[in-house]
Amino acid sequence: MKHHRFQQPALILFLIFSLVLAACGASPAVAPLAPTEASTEKILTLVGPKGGNTLTLAQLQQLPVTEGQAGIKSSTGQITIPELFKGVSLKDLVAYLNVDFDPSMGVTITAEDGYSMTFSYDQVMNGDFITYDPATGNEMPEHGPLVAILAYEHNGQLLNSKEEGTLRLAVISSKNNQVVDGHWSVKWVNRVEVKAAGQTWTLDLTGAIASPVTRDSYMSCAAPSCHGTMWQDENGQQWVGVPLWLLVGEVDDADSHSDIAYNRTLADEGYTVDLVSAGGTTVTLDSQAIKEDGQVIVAQLVNDDELPELYYPLRLVGADVQPDQMLGQITKIVANVPPVITPTVVPAPENSGTLTISGLVNQELTLADAHLRAMDTMQITAEAKEGPQDYQGVGLNDLLDLAGVKSGASKVVFTASDGYATEVRLSDVLDCPHNLLAFTDTPGSYMIVLPELETSTWVKNVVQIEVK
Repeated sequence: MKHHRFQQPALILFLIFSLVLAACGASPAVAPLAPTEASTEKILTLVGPKGGNTLTLAQLQQLPVTEGQAGIKSSTGQITIPELFKGVSLKDLVAYLNVDFDPSMGVTITAEDGYSMTFSYDQVMNGDFITYDPATGNEMPEHGPLVAILAYEHNGQLLNSKEEGTLRLAVISSKNNQVVDGHWSVKWVNRVEVKAAGQTWTLDLTGAIASPVTRDSYMSCAAPSCHGTMWQDENGQQWVGVPLWLLVGEVDDADSHSDIAYNRTLADEGYTVDLVSAGGTTVTLDSQAIKEDGQVIVAQLVNDDELPELYYPLRLVGADVQPDQMLGQITKIVANVPPVITPTVVPAPENSGTLTISGLVNQELTLADAHLRAMDTMQITAEAKEGPQDYQGVGLNDLLDLAGVKSGASKVVFTASDGYATEVRLSDVLDCPHNLLAFTDTPGSYMIVLPELETSTWVKNVVQIEVK
């Protein structure tokens, strides 16, 4: 991941000028960047407490550049594997706006259609996101550094304006080994605003397992692109939140994130769900009554604002909720189901099952076994030392296309797990569409098969492909 590379002298002069003013105690409105001839169309509105500005793409590209790998996990569990994105970090946009940014503030990203998403202080400054393994979709207990950026390039090209807009949000890392929830990936962005984000809170969500939910996670889960649901009361007020049954599905058994996380069988058998307020008042509902009911909602917004003190932070509302059940100030939800008993298991030896592609490529890749087996495969017959053999795997050209070979490259080195390596001409690899990264009978173990080259160039147990 590349950070903070100044690209134009004009920006350096601007930053020096801003520092001089700050040293003198001044708080100027944001000054516009010098116009360029590359583009005169204003594509982004920036707003902060001290002023704002509208920028062209060329002006945005003059700001410090940040790039890295970004992928997503959709609300249905589908994984989009990480690819290369380049743009400006939200942190640098905050700095450009000359904002005294603190934990009470956030950055609201708005798309052309009015859809918006707010990123918290910790997300902007510290990359605090839930991450998932792109190979399995499972939540990762720990993750590497993450950066939220406003991207204008995807895989070395300007964004496809019809599919992504001129600008979009991407949460990037230096490697392709983690993805985040898809609702953070806002497309067609045209406005960034830094403003107060409200208080922080945590919902204590327990059942068979415990899964505390922070304010930021709840707000993202309640986004329209995720699980957000709206109810309008008799006074015309619009309440937005998450259906209670989906929250219960997080903790009713050991499965908290899959497409079938909500245990319907258990709900039919019957159990109770307690919603508890900060003052200790409890409302109890039956699992059969709330099963897959989108009109029993735990709301966090009313008329697009956070709830008033009487109900803050959460209130139970909806068409299927009785008036005397509309509890406010909810801080705890308990699904009264048997706890999950975790058996003692002797861990199996770890099989990394990964292949790295590095060197003169646009993006270095680390591909897990599940990644590779999910790609398009082909089967070939090649003359091995033992005679004709059938092989199945992923085309080497497909892998090199995914990484993106840089100009000037001329060789490819294949390295095995024991350090053995062979080197072949890049042209020999590219000219033969049947060159293969072949699967073996052992998951996570691969073999390079080059049908038109000597078998001495083939490599068993390959773990690295390096372009030189």
